[in-house]
Amino acid sequence: MPFSRNRTGRVLTTLAALTFAACSQMDRGTGPVLPPTPPDNPQLTKASFIFHVNTRNGGIQIEAPSGMVNPGPSAPIGSRGGHGAISGSMIGPEMSLIAGDAITLTASNFFASSVGQFTSGKIRVRFDLSITNNLSSVELLTPTFPTPPPGVAGVLMFPFATHVTVTTGGVSVGGSGDSVIVELPNTGQVAPSTDWDGDGSPGSGSPFNFFNDEGCAAGSNDCYRYEAFGAPIASGATTLSRTIGFDIDPTVSNFSAKIIVAANLHNSGPAPTGTVAGNVSSPQRGPLSGVLVTVNSGGFTGSSNASGDYSIGSVTTGSKSVSLSNLPSGCTDPGPQSTIVNTSATSTVNFSVVCSVPSGTASGTISRTGAASPSLDGTVVTATPSAAGTSSASAILSGGSLNYSIASVQVGSGAGAGAGSVALSNLPAGCLSAPGSYSGLVLGGNVTVNFSVDCTPPASTYEYLASWGVISGGQVSLTLSFDPSTRNDPAINGAAGDDFNTFQALVSYSPTRLQFSSCANGAGSSFTNITANGATAGQISLLNFKTGAGALTQQVVAVCTFNVLAGSPASVTTSSSLQVISSFNGDDLIPQTHKTEATLSIP
Repeated sequence: MPFSRNRTGRVLTTLAALTFAACSQMDRGTGPVLPPTPPDNPQLTKASFIFHVNTRNGGIQIEAPSGMVNPGPSAPIGSRGGHGAISGSMIGPEMSLIAGDAITLTASNFFASSVGQFTSGKIRVRFDLSITNNLSSVELLTPTFPTPPPGVAGVLMFPFATHVTVTTGGVSVGGSGDSVIVELPNTGQVAPSTDWDGDGSPGSGSPFNFFNDEGCAAGSNDCYRYEAFGAPIASGATTLSRTIGFDIDPTVSNFSAKIIVAANLHNSGPAPTGTVAGNVSSPQRGPLSGVLVTVNSGGFTGSSNASGDYSIGSVTTGSKSVSLSNLPSGCTDPGPQSTIVNTSATSTVNFSVVCSVPSGTASGTISRTGAASPSLDGTVVTATPSAAGTSSASAILSGGSLNYSIASVQVGSGAGAGAGSVALSNLPAGCLSAPGSYSGLVLGGNVTVNFSVDCTPPASTYEYLASWGVISGGQVSLTLSFDPSTRNDPAINGAAGDDFNTFQALVSYSPTRLQFSSCANGAGSSFTNITANGATAGQISLLNFKTGAGALTQQVVAVCTFNVLAGSPASVTTSSSLQVISSFNGDDLIPQTHKTEATLSIP
């Protein structure tokens, strides 16, 4: 019976010859030795996808065919009973075998069972397959040829040929590295398993005769199990995955199965599209601009802007994979993400990219001014970036060098990026330097900040010193002293050493862990007339003076005792307000006095 032409197109798509390397275990048995497989139909072979599958690691390599072929004449056209005749001609159905430019098969989730796990004496290999429609403005419908089983709708897939690849056998190490895999000579049988489950309705998936009007009698060799994929499959869309499988003898390590996919084509107009949009940013660098974003399948591309945002329109609907390229140096590709694009909708895919912290170098030269020229070895040069979240970096001068270079100075991102300050610390006594600043530091760049250090010897001063003793027996003492000998001012006591005669001060402290007890004269001090008032918690008002001429050397002016109170660990620092320090002649020594306060750590 001849086939009529159909304007929508009847498509028989032969897509796959899948090759599986199923490695036998040592306990596999032997199977029957079969005669060689007859050669395949050359027309079908030309349109077959070859799936090379390694059962050891689950890797699947897909070799796509090229070109389009027609299976040729299918029925003679003879006399049409008085309505004319086309004698001696043959015409085939309006269908074609379409190569990889029309449909893509994607395999995943490869699995190989143990012997007998599903079928006695057999190993079952199974995997998932999905179909992607690569045609533009064309959707795939339920085929009219070959005729689907009654009540079944959808794009049909069924295996029509299986082959065993003969191997010579051998022994190799595989698995997790601690087992020996024995690959036996490859002979045996391969048959589609019940994983070919039709459309899921009761009884579906049983063998069906697609090419003859006869049923599937026992022993028939023209009946095929099948799988139905939901139709229509829109242009650019990918179906849900369906599981298929084969039961093989334990002696079979490699086999192939040619798979037919049958569908009608229908002109659906412009393919439905949507948008993929999102943001590309780095926790270390903030928004990343100029990153190429690619949506596959289809190869739709876009680029991130200064804010890291991107938007890619006119993307065909269906399951897609979104990936990045052209990332900045020092950034690691986070890998692709999956998304589903719906018609006239936006699918949001954001990327967080781990990058090395962008940094540059700060360097410069230090010059000295002033009468003194001490060595600056040990001086610490510290660069502090202004951007939030960045940290300081430093270098130490050594070997008499007055040049410095600080690597790994963070550039930062957002407000303050590329700017910061550089300061000197641990300078020799009497040397001073103001901090410097920089801006414009970029990844891998350098900024120069030079310093001038003034080492003019400071004027001498009188020294006031407060010092804590050791906590013992629940108490601690505070010793206050004054030294007039560290300065020799001709206006004080003439050519003789400077002296002092009267001392008065208000000393403050934290009363959280300390309670004032008493103040006394210091042992061996010439200041013996102390009076002290500690009634107000947290401060002591005290006065002491020397009888007779002023003292020329350091003298203890007070020793005060405190009770240590219970509580949380604390740090207590004195704060002294000097009220009177005068010489025997009444000269005020306070303006030339340097104070050193005391800090006590209380556990």
